[in-house]
Amino acid sequence: MMINLKGTKKIALFTHIRPDGDALGSMNGLALALRKKGIEVDCYCDSEIPSLLSFLPNAGSIQNGALNNYYDMMISVDCADEFRLGKYKDIYLKHANTVNIDHHMTNTSYAKHNIIKNLSSSCELVFEVIKSLNIKMDDEIALNLYVGTVTDTGHFTQANTTSGAHLAAAELIKYNIDIEDLSQKLFKEISKEKLMLIKDCITYMRFFSLDRISFIGINQDMLQKYNLDINETEGIINYAINIQGVMIGICLTESAKNTYKVSLRSKKGVNIADIAAMFGGGGHLQAAGFMINGCYEDVVERIIKECEKALELV
Repeated sequence: MMINLKGTKKIALFTHIRPDGDALGSMNGLALALRKKGIEVDCYCDSEIPSLLSFLPNAGSIQNGALNNYYDMMISVDCADEFRLGKYKDIYLKHANTVNIDHHMTNTSYAKHNIIKNLSSSCELVFEVIKSLNIKMDDEIALNLYVGTVTDTGHFTQANTTSGAHLAAAELIKYNIDIEDLSQKLFKEISKEKLMLIKDCITYMRFFSLDRISFIGINQDMLQKYNLDINETEGIINYAINIQGVMIGICLTESAKNTYKVSLRSKKGVNIADIAAMFGGGGHLQAAGFMINGCYEDVVERIIKECEKALELV
């Protein structure tokens, strides 16, 4: 679990494209902790930071331009494969001293040193790393790590919610975290524009395989209609999987012409991680995703076909 920081003065941290709470929480939390060791740390992400998570301590210093320094070490967090590093992939892979910290069991172990552990979230793992480095926690680090833990477990409701997740949360909320305000921001409040998008998504939802598969499609016209970006589609997948009788929920979002971001969710007993891996993605048994190219209906047909195969194994 220990990272060897001997002689390390400058570190570049990276997380995956289209970052979520766990990606940003683990990167920010680790950055703030390493700075307490006197290390200069820069954070990079090949995507804009979602406005919903802009309140996180250190979020304002995350960069998406060219690297501006020589670094003794490069660390990736919550990034299951090198391609999710986006434009930083090549420079990361060429570096002599790389560390990969992640909780996805589909991780490709692409770094020189890989710290992979099947925990609720990368934030729970980073919490262990910080303790192993004997770095004292503070309010800002705790807030970042708590946000990643609570969002990646779906507010402690998903299959990856373990006793370890609860124990980590119990330690983190000893610090100055306003749980009520945070829950309001993360799980309750949505904009009027997003609500209208959800209305359209539900209106045009499709069902397959005797209503055991539900499908939501979001195109660029729908996003532009309500002046939303792709980051603000987070959570819409839940409207697909939460339907009684549905075993697999799919949300396909157009990110560019003939390019789609696909989120998958399933109920207990249905493995969708293998489906995501088949399309070059990854994730967990019941929550996974990938990117795919092609004509819309062809893409839908391919995804539904694989989901139907997964249901045959149940």
